[in-house]
Amino acid sequence: MGRKRTREIIILRGLPGSGKTTVARNILEMYGSGEAFSTDDYFRVDGKMVGFRDTSLNKAHVWNRNRVLQAIKNKVHPIVIDNTNLQKWEVWPYVRMAFRRGYWIEFQDLPVLPLEILNRRCPKIPMEVLERMNEGYEPVKKIWDVIYDYESKVRWMRSSERLQNHW
Repeated sequence: MGRKRTREIIILRGLPGSGKTTVARNILEMYGSGEAFSTDDYFRVDGKMVGFRDTSLNKAHVWNRNRVLQAIKNKVHPIVIDNTNLQKWEVWPYVRMAFRRGYWIEFQDLPVLPLEILNRRCPKIPMEVLERMNEGYEPVKKIWDVIYDYESKVRWMRSSERLQNHW
């Protein structure tokens, strides 16, 4: 008999401007506890986006994964991942670290809005980038879609970040 998973991690999936941050806030309000984690927080000062650079994006993602891992170790419930998470390899680290530590994992896809609306909501993101992100979306229904994804395993299993943090 497996162990009972009483803590939950909710991985939001959606294009920029689709409302992930609002949904994350609503989830935490509904539970009355927990934490939301967004890689965008790396670029925020006093709640406002400043200094976003593509060159810092990988560093920001590593920073965010480390914060999530710490929250998992501290048994925070629920944990909400507020990133685009459009491809399996992007969610693989969160799924693996949460699954290995007894969390229930839920994916929540936000409704797809017309790219023109998303572009108005996020004017700093070029339409071409939104189109490319939209085309790269990979459906995920269950954790096994992610855990057993070959490309994700190849990408992450030997990474120094994974080995150092034991996820």
